[in-house]
Amino acid sequence: MLTIRVTLADVEPVVWRRFTIASDATLPELHDVIQDVMGWEDRHLHMFFVGDDPLRSTRRYEMKSALEEWDDGTGTLEDGVRVDEVLAAVGDRLGYEYDFGDGWTHHLVVEEISTAAGTAACLDGDRACPPEDCGGSSGYDELLKVLADTDHPEHDHMKLWAGDFDERFAVADANNRIALRRAVTELASQVRDRLPKLGSLLERGPLEYHPDLPDVLARVDVDVAQVDPAVAASAMEKLMWMLARVGEDGITLTAAGYVPPRDVAAMRAELEWGTRWFGSSNREVDHQQVHWLRAAVTQLGLVRVLKGRLLRTRLGNSLATDPVRLWSHAAARMPVGREQYEKDAGVLLLVTVAASCSVDERNSLVFRSLEALGWRLPERERPYAQYLARPTLDFLTVIGAVPSTLGREGAGPDWGRQFAVHALGS
Repeated sequence: MLTIRVTLADVEPVVWRRFTIASDATLPELHDVIQDVMGWEDRHLHMFFVGDDPLRSTRRYEMKSALEEWDDGTGTLEDGVRVDEVLAAVGDRLGYEYDFGDGWTHHLVVEEISTAAGTAACLDGDRACPPEDCGGSSGYDELLKVLADTDHPEHDHMKLWAGDFDERFAVADANNRIALRRAVTELASQVRDRLPKLGSLLERGPLEYHPDLPDVLARVDVDVAQVDPAVAASAMEKLMWMLARVGEDGITLTAAGYVPPRDVAAMRAELEWGTRWFGSSNREVDHQQVHWLRAAVTQLGLVRVLKGRLLRTRLGNSLATDPVRLWSHAAARMPVGREQYEKDAGVLLLVTVAASCSVDERNSLVFRSLEALGWRLPERERPYAQYLARPTLDFLTVIGAVPSTLGREGAGPDWGRQFAVHALGS
C-alpha cells in the first residue's frame, strides 16, 4: 500500500488530502480515488504528468479520448499503467490535472510504503475542494470574496449559484464516496455479466454517471429462475389468443387495412384488460387495446400483412401453442422501437419494471439516465419520460407486465419483474 498526500495547487488556504491506495492499482483507479477524496464530480477530462507544470511536462499519462483527439507524441495511454510504475519510492512525485478549462493542478507525493494489504481510504485532509466550473484558482478566490461580503452586488447571485457549498472537509464523507464507487463498480460488473442489454447501454454512460440507476439496480433480482409453464401461459395469453384468432387461414383486413369489426368484437368479449373498453364501437381505430395487440404480434415477427390479409409467419406458427418459447422469444426481442432513443428508454423502462419502481421513480430514472447517455430532453418531458419508451411500454401493457392504467400508481405482477430481467439478460 502507498500512503500519498495530494495538494491542490494555487489555492489558499491549502486544500490537501492524505490517502492510501494499493500499489498495483492503475492510474484510472488512482484518478477515481483522487476524485473521491477531493470531492470533485468527475465531469471533465484529466491527465497525469511528470513534473510541476503540466504545460512543460515531457511525459503525460492521458485518457484514451484525449489521445485520440490530439497527441504530440509525448502522451501515454493511462489504461493499464500501475501506480507503482510511476510512484515507486517515498518522496516520488506525480502531477494530476483535472478540468483543462479551469486547470486544477494537483501535486502527489508518496509519504509511506507498506507491504500490508488493504483498500483505498482517506486518512486526513483539510478544506473542501472548490465548486466545479468556478473558473480555476482565480475564479475560486473571487467567489470566496463575494460570498464573504454580504454587501457585494453579486453576493446573492453567487450564493445561489454556489448552493450549499461549505469549505469544511470531513474524512467520513470522502470514505463514503470511495465506498459508493466501489459498490457501483461491483454492481456494474454484475450488470455486464448478467444483464448484457443494460451493460451495452452503460458503455456509453458509465453506471456512476446515472443518478438513480445504482439504487434501483440494487433492488433487481438478477438470479431469477426460468419461467414456469403456467406463468408463461398466463403472461402470453393475449399473444396466443391473437395467434389463434389469425389461425392458419389468416384474417382478411378491411379495405382501409384494419382488423374487421367481428374480430374486434371477439377481442372485447374474450379478453380482459386492466382498462375498460370505451363505447360500443367494434372498430380497431377506436380501441388502443387492438392497436397494442396487433402491434405486439407484428413487432415480434409473429404475423405479417400480405395482399390484404393478416397471416401468421412460420415463426408465429411454431410458437402459437408454446407459451414458454413465446415468452423467451418476446424477452429476446425487447426493447422494441424504431428510434435509438426508444430503445435506450426501453432498456431503462425494463430496469424499472424489474425493480418494481413507482411511476414517479420510473419517470425520473428514464429522464435522468437518458440525459447521462447524452440525449437532450426538455424539462417538460420529465413527468412523462416513460412514454419515450412507448413501443416497449405498450408491449408490457399488452401482456400485463405493467398495469394497463400506467401513468397512475399500481404494481404489476411478480412475473412482470421476472420477464423484465429475462429481457435484459437475453
